[in-house]
Amino acid sequence: MTNYTDIISLDTAKLYLKVDAGQTETDAEITQMIGSALSYIEKKTNHIFKTRDKVYYKDCALVQQVKVYDYPIQEAPADTIVRPMYSIVPTVDDVVTLTIGYTDVDDIPTELIDCALGIINFWFYNSETKGADNSIPDFLAATIDQNRRFI
Repeated sequence: MTNYTDIISLDTAKLYLKVDAGQTETDAEITQMIGSALSYIEKKTNHIFKTRDKVYYKDCALVQQVKVYDYPIQEAPADTIVRPMYSIVPTVDDVVTLTIGYTDVDDIPTELIDCALGIINFWFYNSETKGADNSIPDFLAATIDQNRRFI
């Protein structure tokens, strides 16, 4: 996937927000919120929604491997050890380049997509509330935390 709108389309977000499809004044704002919400969840969980190449460097002179918390890894090297919260990936000359991220929207945990829609809803309807606590609602934060790939 190359765009966050491949995961949550503008039309899907507008339907969730109960914004009329013909109303286009907020399309750019909603599209930006889609990207921001999914990026936020990526950073909080290490579930990577947009496929990309990433370079990992070993951090210990004693081992020729790295712990990779990003998920999923596409075509991991043969000697990769997959654990529930991370993978141990062998390096070559102290480095390894991996393709990470979901290639199919249907593989993304639905609760993370639902959380992104909830965040978009929260931002959209609470952006102008004066004096409000603008943090992510607790029930969304708890669901995101349950999907973290690190302690």
